[in-house]
Amino acid sequence: MIEEIDWNKMWMDATENASWRKRRGNMTEFWNKRSRRYSESLKHNDRSMQIISKLDIDPECTVLDIGAGPGTLTIPLARIVKHVTVVEPSIGMLACLKENTADEGLTNITCINRKWEDAVPGVDFDEHDIVIASYSLAMLDMKAALSKMNEVARRSVYLFTFAGGRAWDYNELWPRLYDEEYRAAPDYIYLYNILHGMGIHADVEIRETEYKERFSSMDEAVEQWMENLDSTTSGAEEVIRSHLSENLVKENGAFWSKHEMKGAMIHWRNDNGN
Repeated sequence: MIEEIDWNKMWMDATENASWRKRRGNMTEFWNKRSRRYSESLKHNDRSMQIISKLDIDPECTVLDIGAGPGTLTIPLARIVKHVTVVEPSIGMLACLKENTADEGLTNITCINRKWEDAVPGVDFDEHDIVIASYSLAMLDMKAALSKMNEVARRSVYLFTFAGGRAWDYNELWPRLYDEEYRAAPDYIYLYNILHGMGIHADVEIRETEYKERFSSMDEAVEQWMENLDSTTSGAEEVIRSHLSENLVKENGAFWSKHEMKGAMIHWRNDNGN
């Protein structure tokens, strides 16, 4: 019986055994180092407006953006809604977000430098109409994280994450560098079933999109992937350069990484007991 399965425990196990977490441990520090480059890469993706088009928002609502990064959704949302509150653990990402906010002349964004697990409702922030977590669901105790989101959402919660495989280059590079299979983090089905066990019957929409990343040169691409993989294996640079030379697409004087991916939107309204 599905009711007997502890999906939160399964989420914990899958998260702890994911290759990135086992290799890196502290992902906040990774994003601190990569924040500037990641912020620049977003200029070449239109994913933010695809996501925002799905939200039930209006000029008078408030939005809580969990794991906002450099403002992927925060910036365009702040142009539409009354106020956006950001909860973001990475100091590097928040620095980029504040710069991007200043460049846009926006004054309706509040930033909180906390992990979602450590943020306290009623102390760090109040209730918001809409709560969003977009590709930022790395909490270990997911049931507690989702319960807090549900608690502070007056209207709706929206989760955006991966559906199915999305390892891309990692599937090929990880075994060659570490002599082990690459294990991705758990995807949307765990979240849906955790919510089901909490009595929250969420809607799910699976969509296909293209993820693009631009590099000005092959050397820049290799440097970033050396950083991504954090490999000190002898010959790692040669392995990565060979792989990228075969897989990057050269267009208009730049090198592009392009991948089709499936994403999931999990949404529920927080009215009349869900």
